Amino acid sequence: MAAAVFKVAPENVDAEMRRRAKAINFGILYGMGVNSLRASLGTTTAEAHKFYDDYFNTFSTLAEYLEKTKGFARKNGYTETLFGRRRQFPEMKSPLPYVRAQAERMAINAPIQGTQSDIIKLAMVRIDEFLRTDGHDDKAYLLLQVHDELVYEMSEDRAQDLIPKIKELMEQVLPLEDAHNVPVVAEVKQGPNWGTMERI
Repeated sequence: MAAAVFKVAPENVDAEMRRRAKAINFGILYGMGVNSLRASLGTTTAEAHKFYDDYFNTFSTLAEYLEKTKGFARKNGYTETLFGRRRQFPEMKSPLPYVRAQAERMAINAPIQGTQSDIIKLAMVRIDEFLRTDGHDDKAYLLLQVHDELVYEMSEDRAQDLIPKIKELMEQVLPLEDAHNVPVVAEVKQGPNWGTMERI
């Protein structure tokens, strides 16, 4: 994402680029205007305008998706995750423009964040089933869910076998055809404690 936003090779993306790309991506996607983007990035209005325009030029079908999602919510009063879970938006029919605008932003957010929530919950269930069925539940167990991350504690002698399977299960929750051919990729970190884990 940062490489596309800043038009650099992936290996040239630094931490600040990644931070700014995240602010641009999530801000614009969830309805942030140029002034809010300027404040979030700590930049000038002109630069924020350029980021805003470049973003939609780079991701040319995004504006179409945003309008389609808002239009669906206005017509039907709800949006759906990729798994069919609905969130209702009666505020779409409010006579107050700022209430409708807020509902539109939430309607855009709900399918994305809701699908992520569905994926991580299904991953937890499937990994738990795997650990219990294969007799690993005495050597590996879930400690925490942090947004879209799962933190497991496991015995060191089982890690080499269990980590690839857990990664595979996370990536297979949403089949490629249902994800519009956008693969779900799980990154793995390992270490003796949460503060010293390194990507593997």
